[in-house]
Amino acid sequence: MPKLANLEPGQKELYATNFYSADYQQDLYLKKANANDALPKYYLSVYTMLNNTLVQQGYLYFYLDETTKKSYFIGLYVFEEFRNLNIGSFLIASWIDLCLNNGYDFLGTNKKQRKPFLLYLLKTYGFEIMNKNLYASRDDVITICRNVDKQDKSKILVFKDPKHQQRFQQTNVFKDDNYLIKPSVEGLITLDQVIIPLQDAKTCGLPYDLSDYDQAEAKVHQIIHNHRK
Repeated sequence: MPKLANLEPGQKELYATNFYSADYQQDLYLKKANANDALPKYYLSVYTMLNNTLVQQGYLYFYLDETTKKSYFIGLYVFEEFRNLNIGSFLIASWIDLCLNNGYDFLGTNKKQRKPFLLYLLKTYGFEIMNKNLYASRDDVITICRNVDKQDKSKILVFKDPKHQQRFQQTNVFKDDNYLIKPSVEGLITLDQVIIPLQDAKTCGLPYDLSDYDQAEAKVHQIIHNHRK
């Protein structure tokens, strides 16, 4: 396992091995990006071997502030052919595990995070906004839902404000992530609510910070264990 302090900008190192998603054997790689930002940016990537070629399945990137021991989640991407294999959750668990094992005692998100299901996924690890009352007062609240048929992996959104829905449907996030939009939660399983302000909206973004470390540690242990055979 490479030490964070020893990684040079642009360097990619094998971080952890012998994981599995479905029938894919996987390894995790850690990379420190070239130093163009005020804070060092790192990438955790999942790779698998296909036809004797190392193929990237997805990656998560984040900032690390070595002075304050804080880490900030930036984004996550899973390539389309490898989706619905829990790779996104595995990457989040691996990021949290890496941070806690290296003494980073504050984890938060970019307040401009714009992927509803990604924020929902982070909330299952114990991330939350500071003022929960905002779910009742803001118009940019989205309800995350699933179909009753658990085999249906559709990502369903129900918007509080029709104008917010219209603006969201014009974004690349909506076009790229295959969301479905429903007029109400009737007949659906409600999972959670998130707040997603848009770039042209007057409302401010909100960071989701890790507020329940016990929940995070329990889920990290479960997810990493589930990716071992």
